[in-house]
Amino acid sequence: MKIACFLFLTLLFNTSFAQNGLRYYIENAEQNSPLINKQSNTNKIIDLNLEQFNAIYKAPKIAINSNVLFSPILSMDGNSNKLEWTSSVSNDYIGYDLGATNGGQYQALVSISQPLFTGKYYEAQENKSSIEKARNTNNIALTKANLKQLVTHQYILCVQSQNQKENIEKTSQLIKEQIQQMKPLVNTGVYKLIDLKLLEITLESSEIEKERLAGVYLSNFNALNLLCGISDTTLHTLESINLQLSNPPQTPSLFRSQFTLDSLSAKAVQKIVHTQYLPQFNAFADAGLNATYQLTPNRLGFSVGVGLKWNLFDGHQEKIMEDKTTVQLSNIGIDKYYFENQNQIRKNNILKQIDNLDKQLALINNQLDDYNQLLELYQIEIKQSLVSVLALQSLIKEINLKQQARINTLMTKEILINSYNYWNL
Repeated sequence: MKIACFLFLTLLFNTSFAQNGLRYYIENAEQNSPLINKQSNTNKIIDLNLEQFNAIYKAPKIAINSNVLFSPILSMDGNSNKLEWTSSVSNDYIGYDLGATNGGQYQALVSISQPLFTGKYYEAQENKSSIEKARNTNNIALTKANLKQLVTHQYILCVQSQNQKENIEKTSQLIKEQIQQMKPLVNTGVYKLIDLKLLEITLESSEIEKERLAGVYLSNFNALNLLCGISDTTLHTLESINLQLSNPPQTPSLFRSQFTLDSLSAKAVQKIVHTQYLPQFNAFADAGLNATYQLTPNRLGFSVGVGLKWNLFDGHQEKIMEDKTTVQLSNIGIDKYYFENQNQIRKNNILKQIDNLDKQLALINNQLDDYNQLLELYQIEIKQSLVSVLALQSLIKEINLKQQARINTLMTKEILINSYNYWNL
């Protein structure tokens, strides 16, 4: 029983803890993304299209053809008017020409048609389907990467506003402690009442700023939930974030693969165009009733045959399509070269910015250490009335601003790392 309770509490803790982490929001965004879900369905459509081509090129087509045709005439042979539904001989009549109508027609046929020698046609469609699935799979990976970047960016903004709120809370707490130390010193005449009021006004300003930052955090948190499709409005304290620069991919990058697959797709389409200029054979047969004039059993029969269709000339359209494909492949190559060149420049610029931010953080941390040491001295000397309240107030304000600058610099670095990791896919 104790073990079961322990496992339940552990699971509950882990679930709650997971809701505070970046992975939780990325997973929800992927599950709720309509684009990813539709792209996943696209692979099913591609498979169904291939099944359809298999039916077109390999499966026989069976149909029933049934016709009943009547061409009545008004016969006036022998000085009499007589309506005849079918007639093979009449010299004087009103109606369609007997040679054109044959008097009537009765058909009830079952026909079958079977494509022949279609391996190359199906192979071309199968090749195109395989490439399209690879393109779609790559698109899904790119969509997930893009969504991950967006969610991570919004998560960083949430952590930034959360840390800013926590920093101002620490500042408020520090001011409250100084006020408590100041009150007995005012009562003993060491400091004036105006000095105490000055600290209390500073505390009020800090509380106002805390409420403003709480509103900013709430706004960023709601935007994160909206992006991830999370309806739960419970305000969580998010985990801190510490992204690391990703290493270059061992396999071809998602972006480079996209250009490669685009080229293969263009070639696959051209291969399908070529099949339109191959000779197309099919065998056909029918069986059943096919009669004129009279509906009799001896008109039951069958027929078989072989058909050929071969496109010999259509104004050099095949050559035109080849030229269009060549131009298309050239454009893909131009786009690929431009992207790779720009992407390398982009990543190098990001790395330089990150290096600059690291230098800034080192200077800010050193300055904060100096400020904190000075604050400790002020807290000792204020008890002996050796430092003015204005100087203390100014120092607390400087520490708060420097802490905010440190938070902003850290989060800017996280945003740059997030961007670098995306473009380094």
